[in-house]
Amino acid sequence: MKHKIGITEAGDAGLDRSWASKLDTVDGAIAITKNAALDFRAIAATNRDKLIVHITCTGYGGTIVEPYVPPMQEQLSNALDLVRRGFPMPKMVIRVDPIIPTAKGLATAAKVIEVFMCEGFSRFRVSILDMYPHVQERFRSAGLPIPYSWAPSKEQLAATDKMLANMKEKWVSLGHPADILRVESCAEPGLKETIQCGCISAYDLELLGLDPSAVDSTGPQRTHCMCYSGKTELLGKKKRCPHRCLYCYWKN
Repeated sequence: MKHKIGITEAGDAGLDRSWASKLDTVDGAIAITKNAALDFRAIAATNRDKLIVHITCTGYGGTIVEPYVPPMQEQLSNALDLVRRGFPMPKMVIRVDPIIPTAKGLATAAKVIEVFMCEGFSRFRVSILDMYPHVQERFRSAGLPIPYSWAPSKEQLAATDKMLANMKEKWVSLGHPADILRVESCAEPGLKETIQCGCISAYDLELLGLDPSAVDSTGPQRTHCMCYSGKTELLGKKKRCPHRCLYCYWKN
């Protein structure tokens, strides 16, 4: 393992900023947040050379699905302010994570992607909702329909691919070169319109000024994880964060 790359998958880097004190222990880091609030933006801007920032925006902020997540327009404003503070836009990833692959859910995801595209953001990561048993129970308790019992159908995956293809056409219609756009996914082998790569990939190592040839795809997590094996978790509180998203993989 040539490089040690930190990541904040065990919580939200905007709420739990303990990761910042560990940056000197890693060669680079991926900070993932649904709330790039002022304090987070200050830390990220100061450490821009060592960071890639993922801002998760599903379009459900402030709804029953994500009750304590900022709404989309606030997240967009935060992302743009981070750019104004000097954080390189190429090192920012907009995570539409997860997508609910129903007609309404796909329209919601498309709206998020379009809004960020219109501001010039060119890198997106998507995932499909995992309906864990405890997530199904949360949906029932909230009075929401359950789109499937565990995993999406082939038809739902195809509909997601169609939406993503439409978004690629939208990007070109905005006057941008097609080859600049990156729509990525990991552990989503059913999707055909995405670049299949880990949250830490050769592309990320290169962005961080590290040797991309050092990358592998033997990530230590779930089946089909494609992450570089040198990733290390920077957050220690393994429990649901205060955002209280219904789809959270952490149990109550």
